[in-house]
Amino acid sequence: MANFLKSQRIFGSILLAGLGLFGTISSASAHTDLVSTSPAADSDVNASQATISLTFAEPTLVDGAAIVVTNSNGDILDSPAPTLDGSTLSIPWPMDLTPGQVKIEWRATGDDGHVLSGDFGFNYTAAAEGGMAPNPSGTTMATPEVIAMPLAVDDAPAASNSNNLVIRIAIVSLLGLVVAGMFLRRGK
Repeated sequence: MANFLKSQRIFGSILLAGLGLFGTISSASAHTDLVSTSPAADSDVNASQATISLTFAEPTLVDGAAIVVTNSNGDILDSPAPTLDGSTLSIPWPMDLTPGQVKIEWRATGDDGHVLSGDFGFNYTAAAEGGMAPNPSGTTMATPEVIAMPLAVDDAPAASNSNNLVIRIAIVSLLGLVVAGMFLRRGK
């Protein structure tokens, strides 16, 4: 009877450890979400702004991030690499943005390595009569270095790395339970 109780304690401990391990995996593999954009998606913008920005629920990585601006003619405007402030990625407002429909394509990488991407648009109505909209600060800005980054997102490596980790942990946990079961059977 003492062996049986000892076996139940060991099995229960292993089971609790396995459940605890899987509980941390599910919370660690959660992905961050886009919370807001500035300008807001599908809005009418009648004046140039300081930045175009994307705010996420959690901070992202600045490495590999991109914000690409396309004007109503389908021309991709020069865009510098985004900067990160807290959980907000942003680029300066494009000085050569002309009135019309504007499309913003973006890519960001969460702390967990998951690649996020998407797009949104807005209608830029400023300076319809006189060309480009004035700089809101009234000062001239140095042209930032432009970094060309393809937007074809292949998040398979990042996603497969996360999935591989989960699979490896599940296999090791399962093997541990099998070994514990074999040990318990020998004790009888």
